[in-house]
Amino acid sequence: MLRLARELRGLTQTAVADASGIPQARLSRIESGQLEAADDETQRLAIALTLPPAFLLEPGVPAAVPLFRKRAIRSVKRVVALQARLNTAVLVAQRLLNAGIDLEPPRAFPEPGEFAPDAPLQAAIELRRAWRLPAGRVDDMTAVIESAAGIVLDVDFGTDDATAAFISTPGDERMWFLINHRERAGDRIRLSLAHELGHAVLHRRLATAEEAEQELQAFRFAAELLLPADTFNASLTSTLTLTQARALKHAYWVSMQAIIRAAYDRGRINRDRYKSLFKQLSARGWRTEEPVKIPREQPQLWPEVLRVHRTDHGYDDEDLANIARVDLDTLSELFPDQFVTPAPRLRVVRAINPANTLDSAS
Repeated sequence: MLRLARELRGLTQTAVADASGIPQARLSRIESGQLEAADDETQRLAIALTLPPAFLLEPGVPAAVPLFRKRAIRSVKRVVALQARLNTAVLVAQRLLNAGIDLEPPRAFPEPGEFAPDAPLQAAIELRRAWRLPAGRVDDMTAVIESAAGIVLDVDFGTDDATAAFISTPGDERMWFLINHRERAGDRIRLSLAHELGHAVLHRRLATAEEAEQELQAFRFAAELLLPADTFNASLTSTLTLTQARALKHAYWVSMQAIIRAAYDRGRINRDRYKSLFKQLSARGWRTEEPVKIPREQPQLWPEVLRVHRTDHGYDDEDLANIARVDLDTLSELFPDQFVTPAPRLRVVRAINPANTLDSAS
């Protein structure tokens, strides 16, 4: 937990050693589990990391490597900080769910290995059939995941480097899907959730393959799930235009860029048409902000968990922070829509001698 806390704060071992007064060599052995921190050291580390001591005392909590749709992140430090933030958000949610919340999903996730990673299109088709999704558009991707007890968390990633992530931790059967609170484009979130669902179905607890290969498999799964070939392909022609792509976006609530790429991947348009359409998107500034605004889907399960705690269990936010073993500031940083940053408390800076005040007034 010490390493997770340090990476969450974006600090090096040297910085934590300096702030806590613990020699770096000893700190390294505490972090690796070779030594146990003394009580006073735990207190000093908690102060240095601005976290409650209880956060550091959780035994044997495994951190997972999130699978996520990301833009080009060249800094290893930024990747590590992002992974720590996502793992902490899931850890908080796990603790709050374990505190008297039961889930009874009408659907179930496929078992690991049930679908072959190299057959993403077939996996999407079979999952649609197993979950009895209607033909055509998926109206609410978030609700589909939640119906199988997938937990969708709206989390501030602390960066724009990634849109969504999937985490599956050892010993926890629940599936965790995280969407970046900073991402406001509804069509991008829908595709990202379908992409992460692809990771959950195709890659969960399997031997890690090449990242580029996994990402391509997850995208193809997502495209087939949201743009099913049996209805979508009939709308495509070899002379696809931006006007037609825009109409298809309105019909399927998927970005024009994903529609154009799906048309190319499925052999409905050639490479010249594909490149031409993307040049037209760039010329109009639509690579970053497309026309036809798709509403942002809102998770329902996680807010309901918090409602039950607050209403039925009578917990306030301080209680929830204690259960999660974090401070309220961290809760509000991770879940800005669900927790409010506590107002700063007044503190005495210096005492005023009443006698001096009377003398000056006379």
